[in-house]
Amino acid sequence: MRGEEKIVNLEKVFDPKSVAIIGVSSDPRKLGYQCLKALLMDGYQGKIYPVHPQLKELMGIKVYNSLDEIEDSVDLAIIAVSAPKVPAVLKECVKKNIKAVIIISSGFKEIGEYGETLEKQLKEIAEKHGICVVGPNCLGAANIKTGLNATFFPSFVRVKPGNISLISQSGGITGTLLYHAVDLGAGIAKFVSIGNRCNMDFADYIQYFYKDPETKVIGIFLEGTEDARRMYEVAKQVTKVKPILVYKAGKTETGVKGVKSHTGSLAGKIELYSAAFKQAGIIEVQSIRELMEAAKALSVAKYPPKGNRVAIITHTAGPSIVATDILETRGCKLAKLSKETIEGIQSLLPFPIPITNPVDILGFGYAIPELYGETVRKVLMDDNVDLLLAIYSPSFQPEIRVPAQEMIEAVKEYKKQIVAVLNSPLIKKPKEVFELENAGIPVFFDPESGARASTTLVHYYTKIRSKKC
Repeated sequence: MRGEEKIVNLEKVFDPKSVAIIGVSSDPRKLGYQCLKALLMDGYQGKIYPVHPQLKELMGIKVYNSLDEIEDSVDLAIIAVSAPKVPAVLKECVKKNIKAVIIISSGFKEIGEYGETLEKQLKEIAEKHGICVVGPNCLGAANIKTGLNATFFPSFVRVKPGNISLISQSGGITGTLLYHAVDLGAGIAKFVSIGNRCNMDFADYIQYFYKDPETKVIGIFLEGTEDARRMYEVAKQVTKVKPILVYKAGKTETGVKGVKSHTGSLAGKIELYSAAFKQAGIIEVQSIRELMEAAKALSVAKYPPKGNRVAIITHTAGPSIVATDILETRGCKLAKLSKETIEGIQSLLPFPIPITNPVDILGFGYAIPELYGETVRKVLMDDNVDLLLAIYSPSFQPEIRVPAQEMIEAVKEYKKQIVAVLNSPLIKKPKEVFELENAGIPVFFDPESGARASTTLVHYYTKIRSKKC
């Protein structure tokens, strides 16, 4: 199957007009039952065709006894039958001219020789007839904007629609990434759990998201691939236009064994992967949460930093010290503020305070949003500053408001990137988050997250995007 054909067929995975579920069940504990429930609960608007040899109706929908009974064409088939039956079902999909298939069934190369033989059969059928196969042994795929939840997890998390798309070998980690997205308020466009990668590998999905207008940032959870060279070549071109973030699992001897038994992948040496990531412009992160932090920053930011000089404004020293350590250990420098900037900030204060970077304006900045905002303006005005990390601890009291409007006006005026840290519990996010992010200011809720995200913005735009041709 040619690369262009794979991209066309992947469109039917993420935007199908009709979906057949082969292997539905009346038993709620069966994955086929949960697949149907997921499509219905999440509001998919296309045609749904449940398939089971005996059932007549399920959840108020007609059940077809075979694919042959379905008169209309089918864009996407979800297969949820036992592994030994899957090759025969895939052949039925061939007869129906279905070009996109998600196989959630497990029991293939991840279990050893018998499963590997079955998976080879799947690949031969798929390649011969031009079928794009997601899986087997996977969670499935979703398109948040259209309400497509082609997984066996009905409404397991409500994520905000956005422009981040995710590729994960693990269904469980797909869930973890989405949970972090909810915590951080990161917007998701699409996600896919790719499992064993029967005939579709990372390069194919990267290429699809590269061409997808709704995707701005690509995040990857990778255990291993047998086609690292092609992934490298594709990513090298994509990263000049869209950032790619990756978390590589299987870094220890035990982890490598776990990767093999999980999705039947060859983990490979982490040093080789890391070197290839760097050369291709892929940003490697050190945790699942950091992947989503970085993705959010890149998806929201509107003003790419031109250098690595970062200024910090705070009204409490502790968080700024934590942020400084992270910034400096990850390649950023604290900007040296000009004499004019320092004198300008001091002129705002009721009594003399030594001003350096981090700029600590004490309780005045906390209680007087106008003063905090004017400090932001003076710092952004400084030619020595490429990015501003603005740290503020909301009181959640009506008498003391967050200086959000001031930050928004300043970033629009000076067109320099601000990353905001509003120290808050995730269950009580400040109400100003939406308006800040709508203005291109990514908001985080602790200094570590804000600092890590800032270093990612600096790294991508000064080390990777700046090299685009």
